[in-house]
Amino acid sequence: MAFFISSSSKFPLGGANVHMNSPFSIMLLTVTFCTLAMFLVVNFVASSAIRNSESKMDELVFSKPVDPLVYQSGRFFGAYLVVLVVFLTVPLGVFLGSQFGLLVGWLDSELVGPNKFIYYAAPFLYLAIPSLLVLSAIFNSVAVYFKTMMAVYVTAVVIYITYQLASIYFDDLAFRNIVVYADPFGLGSLIDLTRYWTVSDKNTEVLTLSGDFLINRILWVAISLAMFFGLGKLGNRVVSKKQKKQFAVSTFVKNKQAALISSAKNYKSKGVNTQSQLVMRSLFELKQVILSAPFMILAGVSITMLLAPLFAPIGAYGTTDWPLTQNMVGIIQNSSALFMFIIIAYYSAELVWRERHSGMGDIVDSFPVHNSVFWVSKIIALITAVCGLYLVGMMFTIAVQLFKGQFNLELGQYLFRLGYLTLLPFIMMAILAFFLQIISPNKYIGMGLFILYYIAQMVMGAYGFEHHMYHFSQSSSVPYSDINGYGHFLQGAHWYTLYWGALSVFLAIVGFALWHRGPSQTLRTRLSLVRYNMSLKGQIAAVISLLVFVGAGYNIYYNTRVINEFVTSDDSEALQVRYEQEFSQYKDLPLPIITDVDLNIDIYPKKRALNAVAKIKFTNTANEPITRVLINEPSQSKSWDVKMAGGKIVERLTDFGMVWFEFEQPLMPNEVREGELLVSREHDGFVDRRSDTQLVHNGTFVNNGELLPNFGYQKYFQIADKYERRKHDLPELERAHKLEDSRYYTQNEFGPANGFINYKATVTTDESQFAITPGYLKSESVKDGRRTFVYEMDAPIINFYSVLSAELESKKVEHNGVNIEVYYHKDHAWNVDRMIESVQDSIDYYTQAFGPYQHKQLRIIEFPKYRSFAQSFANTVPYSESIGFITDLRDENKVDLPYYVTAHEVAHQWWGHQVSGANVEGSAVISETLSQYSALMVLKKRFGAEKLRKFLKYELDKYLMGRTGEAFEEMPLYKTQGQLYLHYNKGSVAMMALYDRLGEKRLNAALKAFLNEFKYQSTPYPTTLDLLSYLKRDATQAEQRFIDDQFKYITLYELEMKEVSVTDDVDSEGFYKVTLSVEATKQHADGQGEETEQPLDELIDIALFSDDPENLLAEDFVIYSQKHQIVSGTNTIELKVKEKPLFAGVDPYIKLVDKDSKNNLAKF
Repeated sequence: MAFFISSSSKFPLGGANVHMNSPFSIMLLTVTFCTLAMFLVVNFVASSAIRNSESKMDELVFSKPVDPLVYQSGRFFGAYLVVLVVFLTVPLGVFLGSQFGLLVGWLDSELVGPNKFIYYAAPFLYLAIPSLLVLSAIFNSVAVYFKTMMAVYVTAVVIYITYQLASIYFDDLAFRNIVVYADPFGLGSLIDLTRYWTVSDKNTEVLTLSGDFLINRILWVAISLAMFFGLGKLGNRVVSKKQKKQFAVSTFVKNKQAALISSAKNYKSKGVNTQSQLVMRSLFELKQVILSAPFMILAGVSITMLLAPLFAPIGAYGTTDWPLTQNMVGIIQNSSALFMFIIIAYYSAELVWRERHSGMGDIVDSFPVHNSVFWVSKIIALITAVCGLYLVGMMFTIAVQLFKGQFNLELGQYLFRLGYLTLLPFIMMAILAFFLQIISPNKYIGMGLFILYYIAQMVMGAYGFEHHMYHFSQSSSVPYSDINGYGHFLQGAHWYTLYWGALSVFLAIVGFALWHRGPSQTLRTRLSLVRYNMSLKGQIAAVISLLVFVGAGYNIYYNTRVINEFVTSDDSEALQVRYEQEFSQYKDLPLPIITDVDLNIDIYPKKRALNAVAKIKFTNTANEPITRVLINEPSQSKSWDVKMAGGKIVERLTDFGMVWFEFEQPLMPNEVREGELLVSREHDGFVDRRSDTQLVHNGTFVNNGELLPNFGYQKYFQIADKYERRKHDLPELERAHKLEDSRYYTQNEFGPANGFINYKATVTTDESQFAITPGYLKSESVKDGRRTFVYEMDAPIINFYSVLSAELESKKVEHNGVNIEVYYHKDHAWNVDRMIESVQDSIDYYTQAFGPYQHKQLRIIEFPKYRSFAQSFANTVPYSESIGFITDLRDENKVDLPYYVTAHEVAHQWWGHQVSGANVEGSAVISETLSQYSALMVLKKRFGAEKLRKFLKYELDKYLMGRTGEAFEEMPLYKTQGQLYLHYNKGSVAMMALYDRLGEKRLNAALKAFLNEFKYQSTPYPTTLDLLSYLKRDATQAEQRFIDDQFKYITLYELEMKEVSVTDDVDSEGFYKVTLSVEATKQHADGQGEETEQPLDELIDIALFSDDPENLLAEDFVIYSQKHQIVSGTNTIELKVKEKPLFAGVDPYIKLVDKDSKNNLAKF
């Protein structure tokens, strides 16, 4: 497997641009295969540990003068050595796979680096040897203690599932200090060690034993040896009484089984209609499942694993949500899926083969009981057990809801989503598992076939089989939203359930006909008896189920491939290639710029349809006439048209959903004309995937880019992966126009055809819903069950607007002449007041700092969670239900997510709407970075420096993590090319560093001057060069260098509070003497992460605290905080303070980009 993974670019191990045979890739593969190797360890170590016991040779062996310690140690370490030898195939597979992939062209030459022995040896020595020792010790101890392989198998499954789920739910900064030590495979400490490695680091740095990673390895080697010597029963000779006791228990179970089965003779055999037989047999089979040790252990672990997502901070910035039922159901589904698969795989085999393996098969088969009783009872038993697990999970989450104060339990949602949408597919899967066991010669082949099916489900999509008609028991997605409920998604799910349910019924009937009874028979023999074993009713049922299967399949095919389009990933990629090859030559054609929009849109929520007509005025701002325009169809449109004075559509490019529009009379520079954009959008039937989540029954939200035709070549449709581009002979991707290219200064960041427009709109919707679009409501009327709204803006806005329609509650307040309105779902009122407070604080601060708010209102509108973001349009902010409305704010120590997000979106009314960047590198700094800074200042004013520190800690981590996965090259902040980790995360840290260095007053004055210079300006739009000139205008040379470090260079710091000491007693003046040793360096990095050390001579914060800063809620715990001149190397600082400190920190408030901010703090 390591060979195939390393031979193809389909499995990028360390991220983009990381060599497949790099030290980092080999590390990851080694850890991954260590977790999978537990089954290898079971086979060699555990089986070796109990071989004598199973073969009844243990008493004979220990009757000889053999030292048990020597004997068992030799057996253990011999088996362990075999495991290590087998595991050597992993590094060997990486080496051979990468070279083979390069040879046959599966790997680009840039993805294969040099082969050095140490690259392969270090991961094997530091990861594989200790991790496999841990596994060997665990399984050896379990095997020796329980003397059964079943206990070992259950332990292996529990460890594997627990580890996988824990790696998901504990992937948060809050758990990092625990995970680095608690991970037995070393992955947690390895991730922590390599967390911020750049592409260059990943391709060259060799794993070394140091720091937390060294402690982790020593800790787990010690634990494994302790387990082996402490729990492995070394030196204990065999106690035959235990064996006799076990034998007695086993005999008791068999006798009980025989008694239960024999009791069936009291009933007449008349097929499934003999209810007493079926009930008795089903109860017996159910007891065999739920009272077995493996099931109890798996069930216990399954329920226990619910704890992590229920109580762990898994939201943005370490936040948690209210325990709504929609979230609780999702947690149960996600945490139980793998457990359910294992239970079905194992118990389908046990139930089918138990009697034969126990030696009672012939006896049971001789009873006068119909085959259907045996067959159906086993299916019922497994289904009941699985249902019981979900029921327990549901009760557990309900208890958590009540404990956390959520009393709206929505039991109907629990039952429908867990019962119909989740359990039914598992029931179908169980029937398939039983069927595979029936046609298999033994249970192991049957389990293997079922596992093969499971793997096939996961990989089929990569080979073109993406449609759900190929994926047994699966259906199109049914996301749930409190606002829109199940929406339109159930239609497709119903048909898929019928489709796969019919096939499952057919498999169940055929499985019954193939039931193995009496003397051993081959599958061929049993197939010849199918018609004999199947009654006429059974044959009719089988035919009907097949007809339903075919009929449902035809309807699915007709809906998803005939009346709707289904495009595979390969076909989509091929279309992208053709698009770029044929049309990229037109990317710089001048385009008409819309100046006026009068939108008329009729929304029909129940039918999920709309009709829109946008009357427009447009002009030519270029220096040359426009003769032809490439126009793209709107998203999800049924029909569309473009009418512009003086021209017509001359060619329709149906493959691409585009047209060529030609002006018979060229549109001259500065000429203004009129036109219309027409769209009809409705949905027939259902789709397999990519369902329209914008136009829904309740919560429609669509912006103009999705609603109306777009002008010009669309760069977002290009292939972004550079290796895929090279494979298709496409040129290197230009993610953004060069900052210095002034040709694009007349275009803004919203696109080449967007400028400022005069906007008004008339929106109609159902009478029960409220429609909102940017502008002031001029009139509202109701007629014939339709509600009409007329909106109009009183000043030009960016050509970026939205239309929303929903049935929501509202809260409205007035603040300093601004009407603030929040529209929200009736059950999501928790944070509405906090959002209003944030709007008020934000408008106050931004008005004072940057200038007046340009509107008289600001509205926040909740929309369904199908999309998870908030977006700022002119005086209108659509806001997903999943990122703020349902955040639980009762823990005051956590970041206030809705307050921050609201402040950020309000800031866009200045940064993005009053001033918008040119369509070149760095444009997002003007809109997003400055909005981040603005929001953080509001956050700081409201909650203090400690809450800001917590936020910046996450921002710094996201930036440093983001640069490790850079697909092309990291750019300096002022040249960001749409790289979110730069203009959001690094931007936050950089701007707060400037705030700290320049001061709030000077920084805000510079931003205000910049805003006043370019407010509403479009000829040209500003760039980050303009922004930097304002930031540097009144700065000293040292400050200018600091600004360049933050924006024009990729600057990294390494600051460590190396040593701290404080006197035990005060001196004669009542002061404690504090001595601090600070290690400091500064580097500049290139786009691939190669670092060059720079001289450091800067003012950096030094602080003393009376408590752990990680837990601070107020600034009262700060004893001392001043800036000190810090230079490269070791800095010794001596201080005198009145209060004895507990912690000392260098840059404790995360104002600089420090590659390891954990060591910025030290405890006295």
